Amino acid sequence: MSAEDVRAGGPPPARKALPVLGIILAAVLLGSAGLFVILAEATAPTAAFLRCWIAVIVLAPLAWLELRRHGRFPPKAILIAAVSGAALGIDYVLWAQSVLDAGLGVSTVLISVQVIVFPALVWAFGGSRPGWLFIGCVPIMIIGTLLTGGVFGADETAANPMRGAIFGVLSGVLYGVYIFGIHHSRKVAGDFIVAPVQVGTISAGVMTAVAGLTFGGLDFDLGWAGWGWMIALAVCGQALSWVLLSISSPLVPVPMTAALMLLQPLSAVVLGSLVAGERLQAGQWIGAVLVALIVWVVGGGPAALTPRRRR
Repeated sequence: MSAEDVRAGGPPPARKALPVLGIILAAVLLGSAGLFVILAEATAPTAAFLRCWIAVIVLAPLAWLELRRHGRFPPKAILIAAVSGAALGIDYVLWAQSVLDAGLGVSTVLISVQVIVFPALVWAFGGSRPGWLFIGCVPIMIIGTLLTGGVFGADETAANPMRGAIFGVLSGVLYGVYIFGIHHSRKVAGDFIVAPVQVGTISAGVMTAVAGLTFGGLDFDLGWAGWGWMIALAVCGQALSWVLLSISSPLVPVPMTAALMLLQPLSAVVLGSLVAGERLQAGQWIGAVLVALIVWVVGGGPAALTPRRRR
């Protein structure tokens, strides 16, 4: 922030809005991940493996340029990114199994428990305490995301809803750990944007490879269309989305980041309806509106309705 910004009371609104837009775009891209997997007709281990390693290839030249510009990536930041990336790799495996057990909508919604995990980790490690408005909105957020995912109407076709729900929640916890890790790694090494994501993605890729080789299911015979969707998954649902989060999350208050990331399950349900032909039930639409409203409130939307006095 420049001296002029400080004297004026902070950065201009446009500069404040860009990080928020970055998080929104990242959340929507992450929400599209399940749709790409469906369109590619890939097995869960294959999708998780390719999602990571194609992204590693895409990010490699950007990471190399960043290292040439800023020098060595700090060891502490490497450790944080690697540990959080390992959590992300396990998250991908658990989420994939949750999709098979409980369904795509339910599994995507369940990872929204990161809305509690991420701020809690920041607070536990000496960061800012979430405000009372955010704390009060958390139960409503959870109810809204559950309604949006059709939790109360999707259990009839689920193969193993109980196990899927448990894996989905564990996946969300690990997802929150990864978001915290990227957030903290950027704090430790503020000059680096791509490097933390690259280290985390490599670590996640190692975990998905171990899982794929251990439990089986890796199948790379996807056809041209399948590979195209896998590339889209890796670029949009992994590389670009996490780079956007790495850039934007340190510039946005933690509660607002967590609230905006709830757009991930919301966008998954909406994209499933528009592209995959899924039909939302009345309860899901109520949940979608509820989530959008709470995100708007926690994100500072009411302040935008207050007229500003001209100087």
